[in-house]
Amino acid sequence: MDETAKLAIVDTYAIMADLTGQATERATRMLDSIRVRRMKGILHYLIVYELAYHWRRGRLPFRDERELLEFVETYFSIVDLDAEMAVKASQAKMIGDQILKSSDREELRRRKLSTCDATSIMLAARLKAPIVTGDADLTYVAQKMGIQVIW
Repeated sequence: MDETAKLAIVDTYAIMADLTGQATERATRMLDSIRVRRMKGILHYLIVYELAYHWRRGRLPFRDERELLEFVETYFSIVDLDAEMAVKASQAKMIGDQILKSSDREELRRRKLSTCDATSIMLAARLKAPIVTGDADLTYVAQKMGIQVIW
């Protein structure tokens, strides 16, 4: 874990893995630090969207929307995104898709970076923060773009 980090972007993948007991020890330590407020966990609205989507598909253990929102608002800070961030995220998507296409890993060459992941990368760059994720596409592109990934 990066002991100098004061905040981290937390990806949907990391939250889902944590809630289902599949997160790595390193990621779990980071998420525990966020839960006890030693660190600040940052989400953007697309991550909240993805969490709600996966909950609706039965993949997360929340009873209802209120409980999901309570979880998000209790443990994380939701950042407001602006038009400049949207423009930067579109650039990250274009670059990320090219990085994936030229990967030496066949399974990544067929993938595209999601809008959510592109936004997380640009937010991490803006805030100079690591991303907590186990998502292969996001990890690969973020690291190639100089963003630290914690998993």
